[in-house]
Amino acid sequence: MLRYYWTLVVAFLLLVFIGVPIITIGHILRKFFGVEDFIFPPAKFGLRVYLRAAGARVHVSGLEHLDRDQAYVFIANHQSNLDPPLLFSYLGHNVGAFAKIELFRIPIMKQGFPLAHVVPVDRGNRERAARSARRGADELRRGHSLMAFPEGTRSVDGRVKEFKKGAFYMAIEAGVPIVPVVINDTRLVMRKGEKRAVPGDVYLEALPPVSLEGYTTENAGELIKRVRDLIAARVWTD
Repeated sequence: MLRYYWTLVVAFLLLVFIGVPIITIGHILRKFFGVEDFIFPPAKFGLRVYLRAAGARVHVSGLEHLDRDQAYVFIANHQSNLDPPLLFSYLGHNVGAFAKIELFRIPIMKQGFPLAHVVPVDRGNRERAARSARRGADELRRGHSLMAFPEGTRSVDGRVKEFKKGAFYMAIEAGVPIVPVVINDTRLVMRKGEKRAVPGDVYLEALPPVSLEGYTTENAGELIKRVRDLIAARVWTD
């Protein structure tokens, strides 16, 4: 339990001593010099420190499948609060994301998310959710990768739940390949519903990109099933 609360302290210190300065500098560089991605290197460093504080020993594989100059939609299974920082800091790309609109009400997050191409999602409003998907497609067309956890919630036992459609529709609209990402054992380090962090090995595996050739919104269900099956086949369950 002490380690869990230690991660909260570390997260706070990182936000204050790394987050605030780089967000401030990032906005200045973007406004006056057109520099967009200044925030990513220090943010990745900070999130790696956070993962280490939680006791996560990270193992990464499959990055050889990825083209560093190609934008992707990274679709991953979801086991723990450690998953977003894991993908953000270890995929070898500058990866934005979708985030609950409630997070944009937190002052530091509100200022920092736009610099990291994080798109707000209001799940309680279908029209606003559709606008978020269009905004995400625009980010992809501009060459910014995004990650999504289409299960919508964390899995306690590792079993992959059904996938929601939004991220897949967005990828189809933008014509950007999907990379299935397999996460294993983050739930053992920081499990949903438990206020504790247990040191252990966690695994991130990027599978070969899935081309969207031949897929439209009409047959998106086939694409969703294909990606989910690829991930589920490599996820370890209790």
